[in-house]
Amino acid sequence: MDLKEKKLSGEIVFNGHLLEVHKDKVLCPNNHESYREYINKGPAACVIAKTKDDKFILERQFRYPYDDVMIEFPAGKTDKNEDTKITALRELKEETGYEAKKCVYLGETYPSVAYTNEKIYLYYCEDLTLKETHLDENEFVDVIYKSEDEIKKMILNGEIRDAKTVHAFLLYLLKKEEGNL
Repeated sequence: MDLKEKKLSGEIVFNGHLLEVHKDKVLCPNNHESYREYINKGPAACVIAKTKDDKFILERQFRYPYDDVMIEFPAGKTDKNEDTKITALRELKEETGYEAKKCVYLGETYPSVAYTNEKIYLYYCEDLTLKETHLDENEFVDVIYKSEDEIKKMILNGEIRDAKTVHAFLLYLLKKEEGNL
């Protein structure tokens, strides 16, 4: 069965600094028309970085939509026409102060396939040197360091709930197990 829907028309119902909200009219596989609303958000990068003493760099950051402090790997949106690997390295340095000599692509994740087209590209970095952070004016993060076992426990007990962080960590573990890191 062909599950693909065909876009018949579309409009942008909101255009903000960070995202656009679209409403498209589509033709469904059963030849009925319907509407799809989604958020158009550009690509982003997330970086799992390990220090020389085998600790992973995480951040505690308040996330307004959830009214909660989340624990995440460093991440951020790409600048216009920026390669996502450059984004990963830039965000790592800006938010944590670390520069990486080794940066390996792990994969990509779609954080919420039901209502956004956002893709987050996942990277693993090591061979780090600590420099200076360069946070945005209204960006506040606490950098924390955790071992592999501590992160596993934090995911299992619900301390880490961020999808990109969990996905990046899973890919890291699987690629390490295969000997690909």
